[in-house]
Amino acid sequence: MARIVMKFGGTSSANTRALRLCAKHIAEQLKTGDEVAVVISAPSGMTAELSKRISEIDEKSKHLDEADLVLSSGEQINAGLLVIILREMGLKARSWNGWQAGLITDDNHGKARLIEARTDELCDSLKAGEVAVMTGFQGVTKEGRVTTLGRGGSDVSAVALAVALRADRCDIYTDVAGVFTADPAIEKNAKLIHELSPEEMLELASSGTKVLHNRSVELAMSEQMPLRVLSTFNPGKGTIIAQGLETHLVSGVTYSRDESQISLMGLSGGIDNMQKLFSALAKKKINIDLVVQSSTRQTDLSNLVFATSRSDHERALDIVSSDVLSGLYQNLNSVKEMAKVSVIGLGLRSQSGMLEIFFRALADANISMHAMATSELRISALIPEHMIESAVKALHFAYGLDKTLT
Repeated sequence: MARIVMKFGGTSSANTRALRLCAKHIAEQLKTGDEVAVVISAPSGMTAELSKRISEIDEKSKHLDEADLVLSSGEQINAGLLVIILREMGLKARSWNGWQAGLITDDNHGKARLIEARTDELCDSLKAGEVAVMTGFQGVTKEGRVTTLGRGGSDVSAVALAVALRADRCDIYTDVAGVFTADPAIEKNAKLIHELSPEEMLELASSGTKVLHNRSVELAMSEQMPLRVLSTFNPGKGTIIAQGLETHLVSGVTYSRDESQISLMGLSGGIDNMQKLFSALAKKKINIDLVVQSSTRQTDLSNLVFATSRSDHERALDIVSSDVLSGLYQNLNSVKEMAKVSVIGLGLRSQSGMLEIFFRALADANISMHAMATSELRISALIPEHMIESAVKALHFAYGLDKTLT
């Protein structure tokens, strides 16, 4: 007998029909004799609507603790409804709020981090033959205040619960069949990836793939918790994510449209002034990516290009153009609407020629590259947003990802 955590996202639980499908999957899992815990999201769109209502009343976000109480209500609705459906099917089940289940967080309301899991009571419920349906996205501080975990919080809740319960696997049910070699909406020849290492999945998630949030993958990787991504609506085995799976040189092409570019021309002072710039940005919690420094004809000057998220673009511009920092460079240029395209794979760290394929594919497609970054598992480039679809298709073909995966 295994212990399985099943997580159903917002699109998987958007209405009564979808919730009945979730219940059907749970019943099928129970037939194997496994113990089953479930993590449920709010219905698709509900959290966004609640957030909009909060902003109408609290425009400056001064009451984040009370906002968390409102934002967490969507998951409670779905948890209760799903338990009712399961009971009507003759199954033993009960709902658990995140705080009832013992998910303890810090007090950073809206973006809380899990610090402890006290799941003894929920574990006893499983041993008694009940399906434990827990609300995702939420926890509680040590002082008893409800918190929410921010974007991707239900994925994090599911993995955290699986780790705390020492589950054999955490299944993430969503509206897609699994993880693909590219976005099927862009690349019609994208293939389902049957197996991935956690390192590959983390790079895919961090680079734009929206199937799993990177925080949940980080937690699963650190705790060696196997994951499976599969569809609520269509049968299939989905994508298994577990340690020791190294089957593809290149696993996929992913992208992010949430990029902007800042260029500082004629930067003086070398590494010391670069440190001043990035220190000032870090203090404001602005993430920097794809940094490129190039020399100029003047030996004491250089040009610096880096990317930020679009939501951070204006704040980053304010910082680098401040009186303290504006004297460090001659000219400032920026482009708000940029994109990042990335190739992910374990083979990038062991096979020669992978970078050359990347350059050649973009060059042959006449795609201009403004900055790039590499790691052992990733090659990324900053490109104009309108070129993103062409870039995905070019790289998908160049690395042979249009062929059937084995």
